[in-house]
Amino acid sequence: MFKQLTLILAIVSVAISCQKTYEEPTITFPEKGQTITMDSLLDLFQGYPIKFTKNLSMYAVVTMDANDGNIYKSVYLADGTKALNLRLLSGGGLYVGDSIRVDLKGTILNQYNGVMQLDSVDIDKNVVKQEVNINTEPLTITLDQLNTSLQSRLIKIENIQFITPQLDSTYADGVNQESYDLTIEDANGNTATLRNSGYANFAKELIAQGSGSITCIVGVFGDNVQLLVRSYSEINMTSSRFPGIQIEKNFDDESITSGGWMQFHATGTEAIWETSHSGGAPNDYAKISNYVDGSKYNTENWLISPAMDISSITSPMLSFKNAFNYTGPTLELYISTDYDGNSNPNTQGTWTAVSFNLASGSWAWADSGNIDLNTFKSTHTHFAFKYTGTTADGSTWEIDDIKIIG
Repeated sequence: MFKQLTLILAIVSVAISCQKTYEEPTITFPEKGQTITMDSLLDLFQGYPIKFTKNLSMYAVVTMDANDGNIYKSVYLADGTKALNLRLLSGGGLYVGDSIRVDLKGTILNQYNGVMQLDSVDIDKNVVKQEVNINTEPLTITLDQLNTSLQSRLIKIENIQFITPQLDSTYADGVNQESYDLTIEDANGNTATLRNSGYANFAKELIAQGSGSITCIVGVFGDNVQLLVRSYSEINMTSSRFPGIQIEKNFDDESITSGGWMQFHATGTEAIWETSHSGGAPNDYAKISNYVDGSKYNTENWLISPAMDISSITSPMLSFKNAFNYTGPTLELYISTDYDGNSNPNTQGTWTAVSFNLASGSWAWADSGNIDLNTFKSTHTHFAFKYTGTTADGSTWEIDDIKIIG
């Protein structure tokens, strides 16, 4: 029988313009070896930083290092099905496959933007290598299984590709050393974000043109997953492409008009299309309401796409998400192949009303369903969302994730 030893973890005082004092959590663990599993370590966290003031060891294997430049002064560790981000005081010295013992004394267990971290780790004082070249098999999943509960895990996603609008890009801006958020997709329309640093040694490489798999780490930023590539060699996309997203507008750049979009005020100027991030949504979306400064206004405002060449897309389909609340006219969708891109759509261009799956209200998002664009295939196709309201009523409408697939 092991005697029980109670370890009192010290009060942490973190100075960020002022001092904050945190409670003292208590953990009981076996005396022999004075070790703790990563699972038990993560269970200690109760929403505030914990600084370790006594010697306590944790064993794990490095699953991502900073040597390809996609992360900085940081590594990721795994212990069975648990994983953790290790923040280092200085970079270098740790490599994928290193089995290490981490002395927790002086380190801080904390959460940053949703990611659990062991911070302030001094490699020389806190880390001892046990073995090298230990292989950790990635967890193979499909894109629809990806979520924040897998944070920091090493995974492999199969049957995916980069979306068509990004195929002429590089993985990041290696010249100005700026990060890029890229989108991968599967054949079922599921997507995820791949975030690459401008300092990565593959930043200037052209994005893979085919389909295949990626082995990566599940990064998290807030409520969003941001996949992190460990190595350029683990982007394996040599198979043929499948039908996917050809054109996309998701408002994540916080702009209504980027990409050539425009809004046309046919009646009234008070109600405008604008981007929003309210209500705990993970990403930005477009939003419009005729209720402004306590009053409702007569409104007709069109949100119009740029002219799109969909003539060569096989079986093009339009889809988007929509939501609304309050009483008022329904949002409408129109498509034209002869609009001039500037005039009042009520008087110029032939516009065809197209039905779609409407949201049920109360801010609940709904998928529009796939809208067949085969009869609208041209080199000059526009589609537009028409919003109307009166002095008596008017709903607030939201749209997001506009895609043309094919």
